[in-house]
Amino acid sequence: MASLSQATISKLALSVAALFGSVSAVSAEPVNLRLATTGVGSGWYNYGAGMAELVLTALPEGSTIDVLPIAGGEGNIKLLQAGETEMGISFPMPAADACQGTGAYDKVQDKIRGMVGGLDVFYFSTFVRKDAGISSWQDIVDGKVKLATANIGGTGEQGVRQVLSLLGATKDSVSDAGGSVKALKRTATQAAIGDGQMDAWAHIVSKGHPVATQMTSTIDMTILPLPPEVRSGMASKFGWIEAEIPAGLFKGQDAAVPTVKAASNIMVSADVDEEIVYTFVKTIVDKSAELRKVHAALGDFNPKMAGDKALLGGCPLHPGAERAYREAGILQD
Repeated sequence: MASLSQATISKLALSVAALFGSVSAVSAEPVNLRLATTGVGSGWYNYGAGMAELVLTALPEGSTIDVLPIAGGEGNIKLLQAGETEMGISFPMPAADACQGTGAYDKVQDKIRGMVGGLDVFYFSTFVRKDAGISSWQDIVDGKVKLATANIGGTGEQGVRQVLSLLGATKDSVSDAGGSVKALKRTATQAAIGDGQMDAWAHIVSKGHPVATQMTSTIDMTILPLPPEVRSGMASKFGWIEAEIPAGLFKGQDAAVPTVKAASNIMVSADVDEEIVYTFVKTIVDKSAELRKVHAALGDFNPKMAGDKALLGGCPLHPGAERAYREAGILQD
């Protein structure tokens, strides 16, 4: 995120002061908010830092937004439900599961509300070393591959489990066949691929994704397509969208690659005050041009789609978000 200093990115508690003139929209008392993202150096973490910078004059002096580098899409929903964060970046798939009590959630997560949808586009991507002789996901199923994934609870790791299930496999069956599926920290992934400890990395990545960009710039890699039956199954069973990774998105990728995609969103706890959510959402809508400069992946953010329930997993909108979208003409009766 070139527009932010390293000091800004590494600082979790970001002071925010009144955003567009008046502070009447929120309480005069300082507010302390937490925004759950994922690991330091990730696109989501940078999003959080950038959004906090944008919210400079809407909240009372002395307020803070703590950008939490933890959990990922599935885990952030659980943090919201448990009251361990006020806001969390996620995807429509885990949000839908949470609001329906399916998938990773054994009951409806009743505190989950929609806030901002359609931040970006993330593609499920399987990067493989060109010299590893891997030609398809069937090689992974057959135990011929040492596959790295994201931490358990992240959407990329969840996607790996879903792809394997559609191919009649599991992590354990891959291991039994002689391969492996191992969750690695983001900072360890490139080294593990580079020195041959792992052959491939499957994750959900966006344009300008820091790990994917650096890895493909230093290691000769290609991207495996998802088989047609897997793409259709990911869409019909798990809520992904069939797509193609555009040619040239990463170094060494000369052609479009069939896969599935999803768009990040921000979910919020039902317990957060309506005026605070209204102010946050209004800021994102009013400052959308500045938001797009925070990270390359946010370049296509369209505020007119931000209140679309489909991009929020079908979860109910928070009243503060709904009011902001109605005032902006984005939602209408």
